[in-house]
Amino acid sequence: MIELRVPISPTLVDPLEEWFNELQRCSWGLTTDPTASKFELFGYFDDEATAHEAWKSLHAAFPALPKKPAQTSLDDRNWKEAYKAHLRPWSTGELHWVPVWLKDVYPIPAGHTRLLFDAGMAFGTGDHPTTRLMAQRLLDFRAVLGPQDFATAKIIDAGCGSGILALSAALLGAKNVFAFDRDPESIVVSRENLVFNGLPENAVALDNAGLEAALKGRTADLILANIQADVLSIHADDLAKATAPGGTLAMSGILAAEVNDVRAAFEPNLAHIWKYDVPDELEFFGSSRVMGDWCDLVFERPIR
Repeated sequence: MIELRVPISPTLVDPLEEWFNELQRCSWGLTTDPTASKFELFGYFDDEATAHEAWKSLHAAFPALPKKPAQTSLDDRNWKEAYKAHLRPWSTGELHWVPVWLKDVYPIPAGHTRLLFDAGMAFGTGDHPTTRLMAQRLLDFRAVLGPQDFATAKIIDAGCGSGILALSAALLGAKNVFAFDRDPESIVVSRENLVFNGLPENAVALDNAGLEAALKGRTADLILANIQADVLSIHADDLAKATAPGGTLAMSGILAAEVNDVRAAFEPNLAHIWKYDVPDELEFFGSSRVMGDWCDLVFERPIR
C-alpha cells in the first residue's frame, strides 16, 4: 500500500472536498486542524504506479498543490492503522456513528442509537457535512411521523456510499429501506456494515445501480439523495417521480452557492409532476440548511 501525503493551503480545502464528493470512488482524504493551522491532503493506493497517476490527475486539476507529495510504503497493518486515524465518531441528537474499532471506548447514553461502521474504500464516513445534513433530515422525518409510522415508511438512500444513512434508518426502526450506489465497492462495504451492527441481511435492500435504473418503478415516503448537485439536477424528473404523494425529497451534495441553481432545475419538474404551485420568488421554494460551505435542499410533495 502506498500513502501520499502533502501539506496544503487552507484555501484548497473546500475546492478539494467538492472535487472528492463528485468522484465515484475516492482514495483521497483531508485532515484539517484550523486551531493548529494544519491542513493535509492524503491518499492510499494499491501500488506506486496507481499513486503516481492519481497524483498526476489531481495536480492537473489543482495546479496550486505542491509539486510533489511525500510517499510512504505501508504494510497492511500500518495502512489499516493510518486509515483508522482519519475516522472519528460523530453524533446528532440520539444518533451516533462510531468506527467499529472504537465500539468499546465510545459510550453512548441509554436510549440512544449507535451505528458501527467502516467506510473501507467507499465514499461515506459520516464526517462530511453533506452526510450529516441528511442524518438530521432523517431524524426530523422520524420525529414528525413517530416511531410507529416511521417503521412502515418507505425510505430510499440514493448514492448510499458506505450505507450510513440507510443503516441508520434501519437501526432507528424503519422496516422498508432501499439503498443503491453505482460503485460496487459501496455495496460490499454496506453489507459489511450490516454485519457490524447485527442487522439481518434483509434489513436494507441493496442494489449496485445508477440513479435512473434504481428509481425506475419505485416510490418512497423519504428519499435521501447525497449526490453532487449537477447529477441531482440532471435527474430531477426521476427524483420527483420517485417521491410518493405526501413524501419528502431531501438532497445534499450541494454547495451553498449552488442551491438556487438546483432549485431552478427542479422547479419545472415539481410544478408538472407534483402540481406544485411554485412561488414567484425562487428563494422561498424548498427549505435549506447550511453547514459550512455545504447545504441541503428539501421539498415536500403535496398529497394530491
